[in-house]
Amino acid sequence: MPAAENIIKGHCPECGAGKNADIVAAYEHKWQDDEHPIWGQVDYRILKCRGCDSIYLQRAEVFSENMHQFYDAAGQPQEEYIVDYSYWPSPLKRDRPSWFDELFAVDNSLHSILTEVYSGLDGDLAVLSATGMRTAFDRATRLLGVDPAKTFQQKLDDLLAAGKVGAAEKDTLAVLADAGGAAAHRGWKPQPKQLATMMDIVEAFCHRNFVLDGQVGKLKPQIPPKQKRRPNEGDALPAE
Repeated sequence: MPAAENIIKGHCPECGAGKNADIVAAYEHKWQDDEHPIWGQVDYRILKCRGCDSIYLQRAEVFSENMHQFYDAAGQPQEEYIVDYSYWPSPLKRDRPSWFDELFAVDNSLHSILTEVYSGLDGDLAVLSATGMRTAFDRATRLLGVDPAKTFQQKLDDLLAAGKVGAAEKDTLAVLADAGGAAAHRGWKPQPKQLATMMDIVEAFCHRNFVLDGQVGKLKPQIPPKQKRRPNEGDALPAE
C-alpha cells in the first residue's frame, strides 16, 4: 500500500479535478539565476488515479517572484508561493454529452468532426473550434437531405420548410453560422463563454435530429393504449 506522502490530489482526465492519485514516478528540476536573486522549480509527476487507474502527467511549477500575499486570522501579513499546475492529457474543458457515442452509428463523419471540435475546446483552440462547429452543422444539414451547394441561409430555409427546425431555432442557428464565419474569415476569437453557447446550439440541434427523434420513435409503440371506459350502472345510455 503506497505511503501517505506518495498520494496527492490531481486532475484526472477521466474522473475530474481534486482526485486522489498515487505518484508512480517523479522528477524535480531546479534552477536559479546567478546574477539576480530569482529561482524556480518544476516537479514532473506520473500519477495513477486511485478511482479509475488512469495514468497521466502532472507538471507543477514554482517561480520565486510569483507570490500570493494575504493576512492570516490574526491579521499578520503572510505570503506563499503560487504553484502553476498543468496536465497531460489535458483535462476536458467540456464534458461530452451522454448520447455522443450514439452519433457514431448515425454518421461516422459527423461524429469525427465533433470529436475534433471537443479536442479543440480542450486545447483552448478557439478559432479552430468555432469553424469546426460550422463544419459540423454543414455535415448535419447534408444528412437531413439539404443540398450542400446551397448558401447557409438557403439551408436554414429548407430546414424550416421540412419541419427540422422551428422559427426560433432557425434564428439561433443563423447566429451560429455568423459566429463561425467571423472566426474563419474575420479574425474573431470567441471567448470561452461564447464558445460554450455555440456548442450548446450545435449539441441541441444534433441531439434532437439524430438521437432524440429515434428515441421518441422507439418510445411511442411501448406506451400502453388508453383503456375504453365501461359505462357504470345508472349512466345514461347513449342515444340511438
